[in-house]
Amino acid sequence: MSEYYANPGWDVDRWVEVIGVEYETLISAYPFDGLFRELGGSVRLLDVGCGTAIFPSYLDPVLSEDVHIRADLLDRSRASLSRAREVLGTLEHFSVGESFQSDIEDLPDLGEGRYDVIWAIHSLTTVDRDRMPETFQALMAALRPHGRLFVYQLTAASSYQRVHGWHRERRSGDRYMEYEDSAHILSAAGYEYEVYELEFDHVVPDDPGELTSYLRKVTLDDAVTADLFEPILSEYRSGDAVTFPQTVNLIAVPARGPR
Repeated sequence: MSEYYANPGWDVDRWVEVIGVEYETLISAYPFDGLFRELGGSVRLLDVGCGTAIFPSYLDPVLSEDVHIRADLLDRSRASLSRAREVLGTLEHFSVGESFQSDIEDLPDLGEGRYDVIWAIHSLTTVDRDRMPETFQALMAALRPHGRLFVYQLTAASSYQRVHGWHRERRSGDRYMEYEDSAHILSAAGYEYEVYELEFDHVVPDDPGELTSYLRKVTLDDAVTADLFEPILSEYRSGDAVTFPQTVNLIAVPARGPR
């Protein structure tokens, strides 16, 4: 899984055509530009599970001229880190700092008070839930006093989870982590936070090849085909497309520490 994005069959452009609505919805829901300007325009960021830097590529065009973000990148995949560095190098408001090849649960020593913003955008899905309390603690400690931690994560009601669950039952795997898990961990540790509830659809042509490509990316498993999911796909069919309703929440945690 760590090198999935290096797979030559990974069509990033086609994938973004389907899931780009996620980032557009997120940018509309939270005033990132206002936050960055409030922080003084020069922002130190840690991108946890940076993937191929899709979110920064959507965010960059809406940022104010005087905003600059120096991003440290963390991902378990060498291919993702390399691709993210390339993408950020083309953006007006971003530059790249350090890169950490690491599982999210095995964070390097980030120190204290280092970052204005830390975000995990769709990257806490396949982590070990039991180890996340200590991970959140380390991330919060790495924030500056005025900083923010953002977690953008699928909910239990999302069709992401329905697809994951169907796949897991047939491939024997643990339940993927979801928004409700993160909210519980943060509440148990005494952190206050805001939640932005977002809804959108993934619309995929009702074509076996298109559906197989989409489902392989959702499950990170190139062994699956659309036939495996047919019993649940029928629930989402509408006309000549299959529409997957998604609910993905944004958690915004200020660096105020435990109560």
